[in-house]
Amino acid sequence: MAHKYETVAADIREIISTSLAPHDALPSERDLMTRYDVSRMTVRAAIAKLVDEGRVYNVHGSGTYVGSIDLFSKTPKLTSFTEDMTSRGYVASSRPLALARIDADEDIARRLGVPVDTECTHLRRLRLADNNPMAIEDVYLPRTVMEIEQLHLDQSLYVQLTEAGHEVHRAEQEIQAIMLSEEDSRLLGVPNGSAALSVERVSTSRRGLVIEFARTIYRSDRYSFHIAVTRDNEK
Repeated sequence: MAHKYETVAADIREIISTSLAPHDALPSERDLMTRYDVSRMTVRAAIAKLVDEGRVYNVHGSGTYVGSIDLFSKTPKLTSFTEDMTSRGYVASSRPLALARIDADEDIARRLGVPVDTECTHLRRLRLADNNPMAIEDVYLPRTVMEIEQLHLDQSLYVQLTEAGHEVHRAEQEIQAIMLSEEDSRLLGVPNGSAALSVERVSTSRRGLVIEFARTIYRSDRYSFHIAVTRDNEK
């Protein structure tokens, strides 16, 4: 049996698809509470689910608005690219660009917590949604986590890591604005020198073992990052 917030979220999806355009405002929380005869907590849970799906976005002090159909919104929730796209109804796929053993340079070694020149597995791939290029991803894995021969390029990397006993539990990310190189612009199908978002991520297991270092470049015209913050009122 579906939870109340899921029923509310499903109805709002229908309203969005039939009656609202991108960036139109949703009814207020109070109006939704009255319409569905539910609590504020239920309405907020429904909205949170739709935010996670990238269907709506919040503007503090203003309200909730319909997301752009051309813009994917990424929340701080730890999910893979495949999970993100699947939750939005898109088919995720990858185009391998490189797969090789490399010796970790100082930067990669520092991120992975291994000595310089430690042999690692490097996977570079183009990430697509419904065959449209979305991001370029470089992943570095210590050999102790996964050997190059174990990788199956047609399967989700996180699923393979979990099956190998290395489930990703926590990740630290750094987001920067960059300009794309000529090669990356070509791969993503945008004009040379276009703006992009570079996300560097170090992922660890529950025991604190570093599993991967990844650098992903997202098209800024198709991807945004939604981050909720709170203010600490303690002096």
